[in-house]
Amino acid sequence: MTFYTLQILRFIASLLVLLFHLNLIYSGYKGVDIFFVISGFVMYYTLFHRPRPTALKYLVNRCSKIFFLYWVALIVLYLVLPFKLDSSFLKTFLLIPGHDSVIGVSWSLSYELYFYFLIGIVVYLMPGKYQNFIFSLLFTLSSVITIINLTPLTFKGTFINFLLGPNFWEFLLGIASALLSIYQHKKIRPDIALLAASLGFLLLIVVAIPYSNVFSHVVYGPLSFLTVSFFAIYEEEISITKKVSNFSMLLGDASYAIYLFGPIFTLLVTPDSCFLKWIVVFSTICFSVVFNRLVERRFLTWSRKMIYNKKECA
Repeated sequence: MTFYTLQILRFIASLLVLLFHLNLIYSGYKGVDIFFVISGFVMYYTLFHRPRPTALKYLVNRCSKIFFLYWVALIVLYLVLPFKLDSSFLKTFLLIPGHDSVIGVSWSLSYELYFYFLIGIVVYLMPGKYQNFIFSLLFTLSSVITIINLTPLTFKGTFINFLLGPNFWEFLLGIASALLSIYQHKKIRPDIALLAASLGFLLLIVVAIPYSNVFSHVVYGPLSFLTVSFFAIYEEEISITKKVSNFSMLLGDASYAIYLFGPIFTLLVTPDSCFLKWIVVFSTICFSVVFNRLVERRFLTWSRKMIYNKKECA
């Protein structure tokens, strides 16, 4: 099942980040929190509630999805605004944690990769009977680290915080939202689910907490969890028209391109008026939709088939 409401949420999340980079919305960085929760939801749903891909396909699909568009964005940025290519650039190129984020949002991709690898290890290398226990243990540890970070005994700036801190906690909230949607949706009326999702989304949009504030994650994470969980539950109980589903897929599929190219377009144009900023928003969305349809989707399909076929012939 494709969750079309989550596709719309992905688009909104990328739009919030773009508006933040254009200084049109002060707290647009909350779009990253939404992305993290959706990623956790999608990964768990894909690996536990649908036919599971082989380990090779899982690894290739996840890495190609992240790196292809990221490397294209790096090339575009270098061609128009050359940056320093030195020994440290390898970390940036491979999204190693702590890399120089020449594209402002690339730090979050290091977390995405880490989460993909970790959940892949649990799913493909651990016995099935222990997997939910491992997720529960990780959630407990991450919750403890997140709570400690609210105190002077913070783990911020440490490798432990990268491994088990608030950003990882939001991925795990995504797994929890998938579990709620999969196993409890029959117990929740659609109108109640829609009300809860709408309330969570409204609060997520209107609440503005500085990213540097230690309470940022513990507010945006649960609100994202509430929004994602109950929109998914609502969608499981209703039917979506073909036009709505196609439109949501169009925007959702382009969200990653918007996320990456938005900061680049902002640097290129450096708009100094509100009108020009909205022109950048519109242009970024249009470019991302076209690039996703004509280049990204086709290249990923072709390259993945090439890799799978070579592996099968080996």
